[in-house]
Amino acid sequence: MKSNKPVLEAISWDQPKQSVMAFAIEEPAFDPYWHYHPEIELTLIIHGSGIRFVGDSIESYQRGDLVLIGERLPHHWVSKDHSKTSLQKAVVVQFQWQWLQNLAELQGLAAFIRSAKSGVHFPDVKAETEVKIQSLLDLPPPLRVSRLIEILFDLSKDYTPRALSQNTQFHLLDSAGEQERINQLITYIMDNLDQQLGVGDVADFCFMVPQAFCRWFRRHTGFSFITYLNKTRIEAACQYLLTSELAVKQIAYQVGFGNVSHFNRTFKKYVGTSPLGFKRQYLDRNRNLERPNFKAR
Repeated sequence: MKSNKPVLEAISWDQPKQSVMAFAIEEPAFDPYWHYHPEIELTLIIHGSGIRFVGDSIESYQRGDLVLIGERLPHHWVSKDHSKTSLQKAVVVQFQWQWLQNLAELQGLAAFIRSAKSGVHFPDVKAETEVKIQSLLDLPPPLRVSRLIEILFDLSKDYTPRALSQNTQFHLLDSAGEQERINQLITYIMDNLDQQLGVGDVADFCFMVPQAFCRWFRRHTGFSFITYLNKTRIEAACQYLLTSELAVKQIAYQVGFGNVSHFNRTFKKYVGTSPLGFKRQYLDRNRNLERPNFKAR
């Protein structure tokens, strides 16, 4: 198996060339697609839940999740159907940002974009912000640019974004073959979260010896395989806690932990509370909101 690297996504810009593109994605599930591009990306989740990977950040996402992704930062959203009625929908805005530097009035927004190099998450997104982002889908190109400026201004003034990826330097390769390789690997991991996956198992899947696999995996993800696997399992557990009525013991086994004690310790290590404490906090927090809106840790 070749190197596990994110692939360059070539954004197809309409003619005449546009500075801002907006489109909706609606699928039964978001499949692994570990990629990057030179454009900035703003992604709003309209419906669904799953696990968001941005650089070396691994977190859950829910409806209302809003993330700004810097240029050439690998990312993807991955979902699994826990409720059997899954629907994943997102609005994605991709834009070239260098033109922001050409006007004195927009220098502040250019600096704001540069600060998002590691990817940032916006908690507690306001309904009016969601409406503005969705309106980009129907606007003609000139008005799309002005609306994007308005959205970026709101985000820079009205929110306190939280940085996601600690690492901003990744080994990137422009290869469709590598895209397929990484998709296969991540699909394998996600499909086997309930199994006792070990380094040897995944190394065999990649046709590598374990020592070489461990070095290679850390180099391209920023994590050891075990840390990556545990973080992914805990985020999958969070989704079960929020979208199902399964007992904690059942969830522990569903995400591959051999015993509940180990699951509880690992959950608290990454989340800061117990599984039931996490669910209570979520329910208490959302009783006073007009709509569900999960705040990532």
